[in-house]
Amino acid sequence: MRYVKKILGQLNDLLLVNFEVEKVYDEIVDEVKDDTLRRFFRESAIERNEFSKLINKEIESLGETPERVGALSKNFYKLKTKFKGLLDVENESKLIDEIFMLKQASVNKYNEVLMQPHLPLKVCKTLVKQRDSIQDTLRVFKREYAIVA
Repeated sequence: MRYVKKILGQLNDLLLVNFEVEKVYDEIVDEVKDDTLRRFFRESAIERNEFSKLINKEIESLGETPERVGALSKNFYKLKTKFKGLLDVENESKLIDEIFMLKQASVNKYNEVLMQPHLPLKVCKTLVKQRDSIQDTLRVFKREYAIVA
């Protein structure tokens, strides 16, 4: 029973990460001048929204109510400000670096949850699929960035 509480706490943290990242992408999508980046942010926001819905369902299946606000909300302003600052100076290279770091931090958070013992198989499969999707996007983006650089 104790491990379920820990898993639920980490799932709620992961839910908050996805929610915050979705908000960042939504906030800056219209401010990006580059069509490829605009499409990337729009698609990424939609993807994170879908991830949040699935994590919500997993939390509910474990008998808890998902939390959509918490400590991470304090970081939303910092994330958004950082991205907007990069847009203001129109430094695409630094913006792409921030995207890489944000995606890598997300992958690390997923890996942290996936390392938990007694993680239900259904939850594990959902999280692995989401993590792999983030990693795939990261690899594609790195490849495109390498061609530009």
